Amino acid sequence: MNQRADAQLRLIKSVVNTLEAAGISAWLFGGWGLDARIGRITREHGDVEFWVERTDAERSKALLVAAGATALATQPPEEACEFVRDGVDFSTAYFDRQPDGSFIQLQGRWSDWLFPPGSFGDDPGTLDGAPVPTMSVAGMLAMKEQYPHLRHGGPWRPKDIEDIKVLRRLAAEADARR
Repeated sequence: MNQRADAQLRLIKSVVNTLEAAGISAWLFGGWGLDARIGRITREHGDVEFWVERTDAERSKALLVAAGATALATQPPEEACEFVRDGVDFSTAYFDRQPDGSFIQLQGRWSDWLFPPGSFGDDPGTLDGAPVPTMSVAGMLAMKEQYPHLRHGGPWRPKDIEDIKVLRRLAAEADARR
């Protein structure tokens, strides 16, 4: 493991521990989320991304700043907050729960993004041998598959196409175990 990945893993553990100590859940997604679902590091990552329920947005931001992160004014505050801590970039994006069990980011540019029920559950991924709260395979697959069709979406990048293949394989394996 290289120094960057090691620093990102330390940050993931720190963010999860800081927020869990205050009763706030945060789910890893993006490249690190996929690696957590696979159970190993598969590539280098530019940043670390977490989902946080919008009702915890301000409190989570204050806790992370108190724990040493610097909040950056780079994102619309109704959507997300980007941070840097010890040279590691990370962010928290916000979602709302719906009565039917699905999830949506109701505010901002991505309000047409829908996540299936179970996207933010209790089934952790694994990184460096430790469990970490992680967005479900179905949730991450829905994010990737919907992206080109969103109002502000765009074409898939090569890594998105590869991620979709991996997520579909993981979903099929989970279905086969049921």
